[in-house]
Amino acid sequence: MGIQSTEKPQNKIVKSSKDLDSCVDLKIIQVAIIGCGAAGVATLFSLLESLPLGTNKNFKIVIFEKSSAFGPGLAYQCDSNELLMNMTSATTSIFPHQEADFWNWMLDKGYSMGGDQVTSRQGTGPSGYISRQFFGIYLKSRLEDAISSLERLGVEVELINLEVVDINILDANKFNIKVHGGHSRVFNGVILCTGNTSPNDIFNLIGTSQYINNPYPVNKYLKLINKMDSVGIIGGQLTAADIAVVLANQDHQGKINFFTRDSNFPLTRCQGKQYQLQYMTLDNLEILKNKNSKGISVRQILRLVRKDFFLAGIRWNKFFDNSNDEYCDWIRSLLEGQKDFSVWQQLAINSDMVIGDYWNALSYSEKDLFMSKFHRLWATKRVPLPTHTALKLYSLFRSGILKHYPYLEKIDTSNRNKFTIFVGNSPRSNSSAEVCCDWLINATGPSRDLGGDDESPLINNLLKSGVVIKNPHGGILLDYETSTVKTKAHLNLKHFYAIGHLTSGTYYFVSSLDMVSLKAKSVARHLVDSFELGHDCRNLANYAQHENMHAS
Repeated sequence: MGIQSTEKPQNKIVKSSKDLDSCVDLKIIQVAIIGCGAAGVATLFSLLESLPLGTNKNFKIVIFEKSSAFGPGLAYQCDSNELLMNMTSATTSIFPHQEADFWNWMLDKGYSMGGDQVTSRQGTGPSGYISRQFFGIYLKSRLEDAISSLERLGVEVELINLEVVDINILDANKFNIKVHGGHSRVFNGVILCTGNTSPNDIFNLIGTSQYINNPYPVNKYLKLINKMDSVGIIGGQLTAADIAVVLANQDHQGKINFFTRDSNFPLTRCQGKQYQLQYMTLDNLEILKNKNSKGISVRQILRLVRKDFFLAGIRWNKFFDNSNDEYCDWIRSLLEGQKDFSVWQQLAINSDMVIGDYWNALSYSEKDLFMSKFHRLWATKRVPLPTHTALKLYSLFRSGILKHYPYLEKIDTSNRNKFTIFVGNSPRSNSSAEVCCDWLINATGPSRDLGGDDESPLINNLLKSGVVIKNPHGGILLDYETSTVKTKAHLNLKHFYAIGHLTSGTYYFVSSLDMVSLKAKSVARHLVDSFELGHDCRNLANYAQHENMHAS
């Protein structure tokens, strides 16, 4: 078939729906990965590790990606150099249990990439913070490594640079994938790696002039903002900080305002002190489950977590309560070391390995309780700011350019190209103040709820047809053990999986690279086993490593 392509190692990229071959070779198992950001790259490597040697010539992998770049995805796309990873170079990776992979890659060949995007003026040390777009280069490089290894071993990998808009179920082993433009192809298995959803449009502002609901990439709109325009940012966490820092970097002199519903502020990333969970363990979870056949309670979990906090030397109430400080003073106290929460970060990272199991053990009503009372408190403290970003925020507060307004109530858009934001004077105040802004940017983070006005055509079509259904606690309904999609009748769809943000209601915390890579490995193993491909004493990854072809 005629393919308009750009050469890549061992493969070509399909860029037109006319070139999408709908023929299916019944002798070859064809699996589609939809989305090629961090989750897609991790999934490809996991398939490389899981496929037995004997099946390599009977297996084909097709990766669909709607953006121009395969590997970075939305999160690590080419964007402002001031958007930093919030983990240090030596602890960032897409491979489970190989946290130094990025740093090893940097030492091996990252130095040759050049350009100021490498380190964002932070140096190349393992304790430094590199830009998100440079991490995207790493992902692209690792993607090429995986493709090269697979294709040298006989597994065909095809990249299709088209947006998937719908999936129809033909039978237990056949999925018809439709792309933008109307063409389609049939596959034996599908793995959704579609990345983060857009933020929830809480105030129904989509379509309003100078309102930005999806804040990334920042370069697509920040150049439109005049230097003296006032900018309102809904949110006060990492995304809000990113936007403020990028504005400052382009010499913005107008007012920048954070609007939040409370005064629960983020932490800064610090050198973690070692702490192993003593109470919130899988053994203790099994004891609770055996005593509570209908599901455990939030209170039972909190009893265990509080004990771990006590052992770690952290005062539970002080940690999660709203701060009495101003945002500026809070950041200063963190930078000066007055508030030491370094143990918490290690505690939180260790909780990643058990939090999904605890979440799954909660009854439906207890999950509702946790989401309403504790989710926002936990999420605020879970994702810290890079120290470099915190320093810039502090300087913006001190200069008077940045101001924080808690107790956001409502937003009025009756004046053209102007937003009037109403904020309370205290949590229970009956009076409010008004703040006017020329631009308003939603930085509240990806929505757990699906189907909004800014949702992708694929997810909306899947919801409409009933191929997937909403999980009331976030994302879509999945089988907990296998990550397979559940239908309206709550039946598992064999060979149809999801990884990443779409799984948030099933596994609760899914945003970290560690969690994404672990789920990718689990999904790949289950998919390979479900096709009953047989087991060789060596898999492709071991063979590739033996032949010095697997760069990891």
